[in-house]
Amino acid sequence: LKKFNNKLIFDRIFENLQNQVKKIIINSNDLENLFINYNVEVIKDSIKGFLGPLAGIHAALECLTVNETHIKWLVSVPGDTPFIPNDLVKQLLDKAKKDKHQIVLAQSNKKTHPIIGLWHLSLYQSLKNDLNSGVRKILDWASKHQLGYVEFANFKYDPFFNINFKEDIIKAQEIENNYLKK
Repeated sequence: LKKFNNKLIFDRIFENLQNQVKKIIINSNDLENLFINYNVEVIKDSIKGFLGPLAGIHAALECLTVNETHIKWLVSVPGDTPFIPNDLVKQLLDKAKKDKHQIVLAQSNKKTHPIIGLWHLSLYQSLKNDLNSGVRKILDWASKHQLGYVEFANFKYDPFFNINFKEDIIKAQEIENNYLKK
């Protein structure tokens, strides 16, 4: 929820995703009140203990499996990655359908971004079982399934650059000013 160039990081992600998906769910274990103005469902991890991003993916799969039975796919992105591609969902879904993958993860610069992915809802029970058995790493669980990757390579910057430190805000401003301003 930090700003650069007078706009929240989260707003950039939210607006981008609104153009790519029909429904947005926010997973937040302690900040749900900060997302009230977005008028979307905010969910907490259903398995307690702050088990990491895999638990967030589980909570979203559970929410959709229980409440939105017509939805077959979940896309996940972190809240600190402001430059996700405008066609992220299309590329991930195209790869999943073409190669019959249950999971498709994003890559850039030959690096896998495990939180940025597409997950088939049929994986919900498998993920629940593995979380309850102690699995915490996304790739440890994902590699047990039909897993594919999409390399996002035609960028002059890393489209999955994430902001963790003050210095990253400065770099994000530079990326936006140099490559994204029209």
